[in-house]
Amino acid sequence: MTDILAEYADLSPMRHSVALSDYTTLRIGGVAELFFEPAKPEHLVSLLSRLQKDGVPWRMLGAGANVLIPDAGIKGAVIHTGGMRRAFREDECLRVWPGVTLPQLLNITRELGLAGIENLAGVPGHVGGALALNAGSSDWGIWDVVREATLWDPQDDTLQAYQPTEIQPQYRDGNLSGRVVIEALLALEVSTPAAVKTLFEDVVRRKNATQPVTMSSAGCAFRNPRGDSAGRLIDASGLKGSRIGGAVISERHANFIVNDGGASSADVLALIDLMQETVLEKQGIELHREIIVW
Repeated sequence: MTDILAEYADLSPMRHSVALSDYTTLRIGGVAELFFEPAKPEHLVSLLSRLQKDGVPWRMLGAGANVLIPDAGIKGAVIHTGGMRRAFREDECLRVWPGVTLPQLLNITRELGLAGIENLAGVPGHVGGALALNAGSSDWGIWDVVREATLWDPQDDTLQAYQPTEIQPQYRDGNLSGRVVIEALLALEVSTPAAVKTLFEDVVRRKNATQPVTMSSAGCAFRNPRGDSAGRLIDASGLKGSRIGGAVISERHANFIVNDGGASSADVLALIDLMQETVLEKQGIELHREIIVW
């Protein structure tokens, strides 16, 4: 396959046999057979269209948060959005490319005095992945500030702009149905840099006090059940601190699995199974994964 795909280098920078553990917040993941980093949205669209046409399997990877990649690696192509980190102001809006990191986005909005995304403070990830998962807090998601998102559809190789009412995102689900984020227009509120900075600092302070922010994790392992907290249910089931191999349920927040050093994908999967089975047995509630398992 690599000989056939050599011409893909004209569409995007490409590397072979890249360790994906370097690109995930859990620091877990085997080797990608092909690894692309397109520099512009139009390059991404051309690459996706070509891979789809040629029948080459592909996956999108942003900052690698909320993702568990197998130790055996990935056949085909992994497309990393890290080369597409541009944002453009349009009045009170920001047009952003999918590789803009959430910390970068927060810095831009703070400098411009644009409010509305403070709930993303302390959240790892890229804009593309944030839209795919509707990242945010328990009662707010990034789609709440999306005016329009341009998506590429692998089903018919088309590019189309969508409004949130057409997508109908849900809690922790951008409802993209396999479509890929090419860019997004975020509608924000005009404020002041000082006021926005205060909002961000308040959110970060709360998260630092309750989450294992200094350790390698994938973020929340499970979605919160309606009217309850996955972390509370896991804690009440006596699972805090439980370990399988190098994977540990955080003592600080029970809905976080951390890599305590040398954890494998299999360790994390086994711990996820333990959490689901124990909470169902002891609390009578089925937990649904927030972590995406490749």
